[in-house]
Amino acid sequence: MRISIPLTACLLLFCSAAYGQVFKSHKIGETAEQFFSVATMAEIGTPTRKYCQSYLADPKVLKAYDKTKTKKADLKSVVQSSDVQGCRAVEEALAGKDVDVGSRYAKEPGTGSAIFHNSQLLMLVFHLEEGTPFAEVVNDVTKELGGAKPTMSTVAQQNDFNASVPEREASWEADHLVVRAVEERDLRYSVTGVLVIVADSEYLKKKEAEREANAPRTIH
Repeated sequence: MRISIPLTACLLLFCSAAYGQVFKSHKIGETAEQFFSVATMAEIGTPTRKYCQSYLADPKVLKAYDKTKTKKADLKSVVQSSDVQGCRAVEEALAGKDVDVGSRYAKEPGTGSAIFHNSQLLMLVFHLEEGTPFAEVVNDVTKELGGAKPTMSTVAQQNDFNASVPEREASWEADHLVVRAVEERDLRYSVTGVLVIVADSEYLKKKEAEREANAPRTIH
């Protein structure tokens, strides 16, 4: 069954583009300026850039943030300055730094995060809620990527009790994109949702190589 508009709002909205697809108003490879020209704050609905500029210019907010560094139990200050780090991440993305921006600062994609490198959006991560059928996600992504066939596998993840939890995974490569969908399970092996990653292929390869190089070695 094809993803309906309501479900697509939770997942991602693909449409044709010159060198890729658009995901919920955003395109992998677009600049941070383009991204934050349309991004809005979750729950509030205010344009993110406007909100953060005003928020970080408020001396009361910055004073409260400084107070939390020495008085972590000051709940009023914690609440008053709760968006400082997130808004600074927005500023850093616009300044060309490598940074993850949470979904509170870009509600369009839904739950997840946007990852920037050199002022470009190079990865989007979505956590789809329980009840999202994995098979339908696979079918729809395949259709929207022009029929590109996914590589299917089962990945064994370790839970907190060191037990192996099998999770189905599908991955696609199309143009300059890599798309992955992983069926997530809890400690009781119940499906809790689907994780979707959309990334620039070269960027993802670089990050995975770095992670592999920095992984602890068990054999010396």
